[in-house]
Amino acid sequence: MPRHSFTLIYCLVLATLAALVAAQGVSPTGKKDGNAILKASKKLKAGDYVFKSAVGKEYLTFISSGNLVTPTASKHPRVWDIRNHDNTKYFSAHGTNNAGNAKCISTRWDTGDGDGGFPDAAVLWQCEVDTKMPKDTGGYEKIYPPKQLWLAVPDPKHKGFFKIISASHLFDMVPRCIEHKKISGGTKLTECKLDTDKKSLLWKIHKV
Repeated sequence: MPRHSFTLIYCLVLATLAALVAAQGVSPTGKKDGNAILKASKKLKAGDYVFKSAVGKEYLTFISSGNLVTPTASKHPRVWDIRNHDNTKYFSAHGTNNAGNAKCISTRWDTGDGDGGFPDAAVLWQCEVDTKMPKDTGGYEKIYPPKQLWLAVPDPKHKGFFKIISASHLFDMVPRCIEHKKISGGTKLTECKLDTDKKSLLWKIHKV
């Protein structure tokens, strides 16, 4: 085989592998991005908080009907019980619906079009971190703990505002932030990095 043909085939194989990796959402800078985010994040003190968007006058709200977490205007914003995860900067956000069932803000996985999938939304699932494990999971598999863990990263341009970043696949995919945007079943998770400048990704995390 001529040398140039071999080189061409080799390049095509590399390009195909790169495309497959990209399709699965794996980021070549994932570890670097994840470490930078973890280092920049702020450890929240355990307690009750409200999350107010930097755009509009809406709060991240627990809607009991349907168990939804979504940006909503409210004179009496929903208070979240923030719990520290062990001795780390990660936190979990807990709430209770009208039936008395505890729910946590969680990262939903969308399988996409058979390309491996990606985290697409912040949703409410039963709490399985920083709490006593439920006796009955309803027949479902246990939730992967990072899906219920988050980091609060101060924004350098907007004092007092934070990006809320999912711990799920933080070190191998492009990180995902909670955005001020409703999506079916919850609130949209958008690709973001430490230096992403987008106001709809910012939240004022206020202790009450």
